[in-house]
Amino acid sequence: MTFFSLKKSKHKPLILLLTFQVNSNASLTVSLAQTPYCRKHKYDPQNPLCAHIIFVGSIVKVNDSEADIAKKALFTRHPEMESWPKDHNWFFAKFNITNIWVLDYFGGLKIVTPEEYYSVKP
Repeated sequence: MTFFSLKKSKHKPLILLLTFQVNSNASLTVSLAQTPYCRKHKYDPQNPLCAHIIFVGSIVKVNDSEADIAKKALFTRHPEMESWPKDHNWFFAKFNITNIWVLDYFGGLKIVTPEEYYSVKP
């Protein structure tokens, strides 16, 4: 998975997939536990101070004009993908985010709207 701008300031995760079995609804969780941060601060991965962000939305196959951008973005960051078996009928998809939940402290989730997420400048 790669986060890449298909349109200016629209950083949607890009994915290389095989097929949808039932529906396109999905969630993606990223955590500071995936980095050295929590270990450095001696936070257990389940501790809310070891922040988690949960993206909820749907996966949509990219259109032809977006496919070249998606291919370049994914294969630049993950060159091994280019050698994956061609007969598996991979396709490029984007993750349309509808909800974002942030768990970074005790007391429950914080809600971030997609509009707030997309308006952040890196």
